[in-house]
Amino acid sequence: MGERVVVTGMGVVTPLGAGTPSNWTALTNRPGLKEQRSASLDQVSRQNGGLKRSKELTEMTCMEALQDAGLWDGRALQGVDPERIGCTASASKPLFSDGARLGSDPNVHFGAKVDLTLVVHSPDQINRFVQDRFGLRGESRNVIAACATGAYSIALGASWIEQGLCDVVVAGSVEPYPHPLIQAGFQKMGVMSHEGVTRPFDRRRSGFTFGEGAGVVVLESERSARARGAQPYGQLTGWALGSDSHSAVVFNSNGARIAGVIDGALKRGGLPAKAVRHVNAHGTATRLNDWIETQALLHAFGPRSGELMVSATKASTGHLLGASGSVEFIFTVLALRHQFIPPTATLEDADPECPLDYTPQKGHSASFQHALSLSFGFGGPIGALVVSAC
Repeated sequence: MGERVVVTGMGVVTPLGAGTPSNWTALTNRPGLKEQRSASLDQVSRQNGGLKRSKELTEMTCMEALQDAGLWDGRALQGVDPERIGCTASASKPLFSDGARLGSDPNVHFGAKVDLTLVVHSPDQINRFVQDRFGLRGESRNVIAACATGAYSIALGASWIEQGLCDVVVAGSVEPYPHPLIQAGFQKMGVMSHEGVTRPFDRRRSGFTFGEGAGVVVLESERSARARGAQPYGQLTGWALGSDSHSAVVFNSNGARIAGVIDGALKRGGLPAKAVRHVNAHGTATRLNDWIETQALLHAFGPRSGELMVSATKASTGHLLGASGSVEFIFTVLALRHQFIPPTATLEDADPECPLDYTPQKGHSASFQHALSLSFGFGGPIGALVVSAC
């Protein structure tokens, strides 16, 4: 194994608020989201447009994470060679914005009705934007792995450090509120909540609601952090990626592929299953996904699964799609840091077919040294990240 990887900075924006402290306070004290936000094509295309909003969210979180790590003084990088700072701030989908006006008279008076083309942009633009904005000159790549994009980006960044390619990596993901075309696809699949509430592992669950946000972490070699005098939040001790190619939209019904990725992350970290006490579950509140995830945890942790303290934080944020993996990893790091298990805020009537402790409605203090964050995505990507106290 190469360099040990630690987390020295974090930045997050979600429907709970902007900034890591406000998100943690809201996550541990507020009830879950009670209604689904809606937006028309006109609102989305003119007000945030996808590309513009993605840049705003990513810039906010990257700046917070770099400042938190002591690497940004408000104007420029400090303390680390820019050539040794990698960047994988990823977007999982094409991004939209308005293009040229069609069939309009340029001399027509203000307020006249015009048509707009819809321009589709490569998600790679976000990573390039972050590199240019903050002067990052090391390894660079946008990762596309559906709703596991954040976990994949963090794992990729950690591997660059482990291989000695970078000393620091800015890693994470962003998702603006979905364009109506994307919304329509999810609605057609029947995974949207009928009541407008995300209820993971609840008997009455019917799907998820949408949120938007971004999560970015500063990963750093332990040697680099020590040289700078930085105080890590925790160590990324293990990570693993995998795939379930059973279907484009449905995972294998026994959860074995997910359990295998969990095992791989634990083995990479040299940890027995019994070492992990807290899990931030993917928890989308769809009928099948929550049951499969439960089966995977039962399989991976065996007799110890009853001791797990599980949180499904989408109950509080809604589903952040491509941003969910990085945001939920940050919540996992914060849970370890504060020794507190966040609630599954909307869980009121636990499904007996999901027989684990999913921390219903109210969080609580706990003592633990290792925690696991899980992410899955349509098309089969699976990510597992293990964070440990330093």
